[in-house]
Amino acid sequence: MKRIVLGLTLLASFALAADLKYNVSVNGRPTPDPAIVVNGKTYVPLSALKTLGVPATLQGTTLNLGAQTAAAPGGANQRVSLEGCVGDTLFNGIWRMTVKKVEAIGPDVGLGPGWGVTVELRNGTTTRTSLHDTGLESVELVQPDGNTLAFEVREAEERLLYKEISQAGGVTYQLRFHTPNARTPASEVPRPAKLIVQLNPKRLTAGYLIAAKVAYTTPNPSFRVGLTCQR
Repeated sequence: MKRIVLGLTLLASFALAADLKYNVSVNGRPTPDPAIVVNGKTYVPLSALKTLGVPATLQGTTLNLGAQTAAAPGGANQRVSLEGCVGDTLFNGIWRMTVKKVEAIGPDVGLGPGWGVTVELRNGTTTRTSLHDTGLESVELVQPDGNTLAFEVREAEERLLYKEISQAGGVTYQLRFHTPNARTPASEVPRPAKLIVQLNPKRLTAGYLIAAKVAYTTPNPSFRVGLTCQR
């Protein structure tokens, strides 16, 4: 309790000492938290940095910004990714991705019910490119118990994976995830916890991308979106 009271006291003192406040806009979109100026220095909220794709973690008294070289807590399977919520725009130097909507979907041929995740994907480079050419490895929907539903790649999905998107262009698409058992009741398919788009920078080897000097701005460009929170 002492730590909480002390933290609130310091926060209040810091706010009172602010000389000026600025509204913050990230990629043309306003954010709820202002930047403040204290003693001539401008301080930007962490929420704005996370929207730009800058990971932030607190370890004891150290605030870590950006990708960490040491293994993150969580074991060998822990994935370091750009993290956000539904409505956040995450940027890894090549792609800007925003999860727009999450909704239940009915069964498909040979498959049970599941969930649809509507995603907006925009090209942040100066050349046309596709998800396939920029190192896409997998798209997974993580359930509350940790199990995953894989994104089924069929003809319609192939058009998304291989579609070349122009500079500043984008595409909005519903990623569909079904349970493998067609007899599974919809009530037994809980709302998913996370969407993970796994991107491997080592597979960014297409000649036209190298010639255009296209590269990720973080060594861990994968997207990890929490589907139980929304901005």
